Amino acid sequence: MKPQFVARFLGSDAALCTEIGQRKGHALVSTGQAGHLLYGPYMALEPGHYQVDLYGSANGASATEAVADVCMETGQRILAEQGLQVTMEGQEGLLVALTFAVEAECQDMEVRVRVGRHHKIQLGLMEIYKVADFPRVGIVVVTYGMVPTRLVDSIHSKHMCEWYVHHHGSESLVDGITHLFAERRSHLHFHCENRGLAKSWNDGIIESTKSGNDITVVINDDVEFLQAGFDDWIEFILTHRDHGLIFLTGEEPQEDGTTVVRPQDFACFSFGPQARKLVGAFDEEFTPAYYEDMDYIVRASLCNISTHTDERILCRHERSSTKRQNVEIYEKVSYFWQKNRELMITKWGDATPGVGTYSYPFDDAKNSIFIPFREAI
Repeated sequence: MKPQFVARFLGSDAALCTEIGQRKGHALVSTGQAGHLLYGPYMALEPGHYQVDLYGSANGASATEAVADVCMETGQRILAEQGLQVTMEGQEGLLVALTFAVEAECQDMEVRVRVGRHHKIQLGLMEIYKVADFPRVGIVVVTYGMVPTRLVDSIHSKHMCEWYVHHHGSESLVDGITHLFAERRSHLHFHCENRGLAKSWNDGIIESTKSGNDITVVINDDVEFLQAGFDDWIEFILTHRDHGLIFLTGEEPQEDGTTVVRPQDFACFSFGPQARKLVGAFDEEFTPAYYEDMDYIVRASLCNISTHTDERILCRHERSSTKRQNVEIYEKVSYFWQKNRELMITKWGDATPGVGTYSYPFDDAKNSIFIPFREAI
């Protein structure tokens, strides 16, 4: 991204405050006192990466001891800090370049320069640039038997995240889910019926894409990220911008107390531009769940879209927690699984993706692999 000019201030500008300095012409000049030569301008900035350049002059002693920083939240949070560099023979030049990240909307970005009594410093110009945007991330989650507190609490992201939640379960969970997302960018849909996993995945992907998000991920409600696992995964996705599907690796606790590490497949995946353009939507004929992911794997492989898996252990997955915690679902799982398995065999000739599956749905070249989303995206 080409640097985007944000603002320019002369040292004498009233927006730049001083504790011990004096304004001379267009510059702010130290006066032999210790303290803040500069603080301000208390700017509002949107999320992104920025750079502040300070120009002026500084003697040799100043370069090692005078310090500039960028802060916010009434000076309590320092985003960047660096000593000033000396300029040649008192000539004006670049004193410091501070790069920093604003992770959420900021209302009081402040640049400060602290000097000592022996410093001879002139600040002539401050320039502020935006050098890169944080990608916007859409997170699609389908809930059923739980409030996904662990998932939500495990995502402490520097990126701008927006949630698309489709609740299929009991009305008794509505208040808990509403409270959990009350202070987050979110779109909550309380269907309170088992309308089909593929249908809600499709709806969430449509919403996220129409919102203009750079990345759309779909995550099970029983996944929990480990430490900075979510942002680590997003950085991996950003290295494969034009992808089809990107998965990650996670640990899964077993009933015997052991832990298995394996790819999470469609329990946690990024839905990329190749998938959207070449494969399309998930097949909503697979209801309410099971085999919609197997169908998509076959279609994706036939379209030859790129798939990647981040092999680092980034999450913990309490697999099948919905089935374990909900008696109604547990009793119907065998029926759902068998019904959709039969559809998978009818559609592709085999229940397992790979050698032996048809080249076209229902072994008929007239049938398209691509399934359009119900709304254009």
